[in-house]
This record gives sequence, structure tokens and C-alpha cells, in this order.
Amino acid sequence: MTMKIKVNKAAEDLLKKKLGDTPGVIRLVHDTEGCGCVVSGVPAFHIVSDVEISDITLESNVPELTFILDGQKAVFFEEELHLSTDSGDLSLRLSSNGQHYGLYLFPKDYREQGAQV
Repeated sequence: MTMKIKVNKAAEDLLKKKLGDTPGVIRLVHDTEGCGCVVSGVPAFHIVSDVEISDITLESNVPELTFILDGQKAVFFEEELHLSTDSGDLSLRLSSNGQHYGLYLFPKDYREQGAQV
């Protein structure tokens, strides 16, 4: 299965600003912390330094941005995703042709903290 993410220009600009000059990749996560059930998870975007062995790379229309996802979590998302925002907004919207995954997703940077994600 090949997953794709189409990023609009405003979302591209927001993510490039968050990345800055420090190398990193954008991890799409299915966050289940505090949800009580794995199926009730919510999407989130984490900016991380490293790719894990179980990660898959999503094809993107923005070659300068690398999007990854734990291959075992791919089942929670459709194969073609859309990432958008409006100019000046600080949050992202993740959707597909079939549904909205989240309207106020704030990318969190884990690179400086060295935090486990």
C-alpha cells in the first residue's frame, strides 16, 4: 500500500517554518493516549529527528518535506490524505475524500527535547 499526502501551500509554509534550519521529518501519529481504546485515537503531527524501522514514508507533493507514519497505524488512515490550513493559521487540517480526521492539529516539535514519541 502506498500512502499519499497532498499539502496545500499554506500548510507547506507553516511546516517549513516549524522545521526551520534543523533537519527533521514530520510524523503522522494515531495518538491513543488517554483515549481508552486504540480505535478512538486522534491524529497528530510530531516533528522528529529520526525514522523508526516500522515507519513508512508517505508520498507528497512537497519534496522538501518528509512525512512518515508507523506502518502498523496506517490502517487508521485512508491511502490519500489532504493537509491544509489558511495563511496565518497555526493549526493544520487533515482530511481525505471520505472524512475529516482533525481540524485543529498543532504540529509539536520533539527534536530539541529529545523526547520519546
